[in-house]
Amino acid sequence: MKTIKLTTWNIEHLDKLSGTTLNTNQIRRRDGIREEILTISPDILCVVEGPNSEAKIDAVCTQLFNNEYVAIKAQNNDYGILGNQWIWFLVKSDFPYLASARLLPTQTWYDYTGGKNWSVNFWGNFEAKSHYHYRQPQVLILDIEGQQVEFIGAHLKSKFVNQGQSMWKDPARKQEFIQKSLEARIKMATEAVNIRQYINKRFTQNTKPAIFILGDFNDGPGKEYFENQYLFFDLISNIQGDIFSAHKFLNHALFDYAADLRWTVNFKDFVEPQRPPQILLDHILFTQALVNHHLKITVLPNAGLVEHEVHDFVNSRLNSNQKTSDHKPVSVHLTINDGQ
Repeated sequence: MKTIKLTTWNIEHLDKLSGTTLNTNQIRRRDGIREEILTISPDILCVVEGPNSEAKIDAVCTQLFNNEYVAIKAQNNDYGILGNQWIWFLVKSDFPYLASARLLPTQTWYDYTGGKNWSVNFWGNFEAKSHYHYRQPQVLILDIEGQQVEFIGAHLKSKFVNQGQSMWKDPARKQEFIQKSLEARIKMATEAVNIRQYINKRFTQNTKPAIFILGDFNDGPGKEYFENQYLFFDLISNIQGDIFSAHKFLNHALFDYAADLRWTVNFKDFVEPQRPPQILLDHILFTQALVNHHLKITVLPNAGLVEHEVHDFVNSRLNSNQKTSDHKPVSVHLTINDGQ
């Protein structure tokens, strides 16, 4: 029985580690990242916070992996991503389905979801504002044993982070912090809805699409506070879908994973300091057809994990300036059904 390993990892500031002028800490960190990925050994790796050009990701593949992984590139250099933190899919160079790998054109995404931009209304405000993906999701498409499989790589994160903690602790600015945080969350919620629009569109074309969505979905500080006080719910709730449309509802790779290990970052929440700092920000979700043996590809029970062992072992030998990332990788094993 053949399996495929899929991993998502937010590799903090990976763009700073390509080049020939690295200092000792950067070299040690680069080597740690290489060891961590090669030990995990994913067939498909979604890199979040990757470098912002094809030349730079090629340098990563050459310098870190000696070309054991290749980046899947868009036609005409069209990724639709702004800023320095890009989303990349790296695939093993000896992966048997590599020749079929391609990225969905961004224009196809726009056509399926109603356009590049969409309207956003803040609480109680009739005046709509325009919004768009700062980090346009990237969709890897593979043909595996005659089955088309899609992998949507996403990075949803509030851009409102500057001076947040000092604003929250300042009674004169606390209301401003709450208002700006709510605005940021509304924008992110519409980004999640836009992703759902793409998935829903695929259901109008195929009753059993094989779709994964993976990456970093960061609601920002005070997740439960904003849910309880302002009836504003999280990114995962928006992405997973409507339980009343159960056939479109997404499963989670860590649903049956040990609860005390189901976390990927250790961030102290200044809004809710009583909240445990172990938070799950990195996710892999997938459509129902991938668990009910209706497709060539199946996700079996207990197939998902957070790569605690590998990450902790590699980082145990690195100092605080050399740590591979502040996020831990998440993986899931896909099984190819023999005789399907």
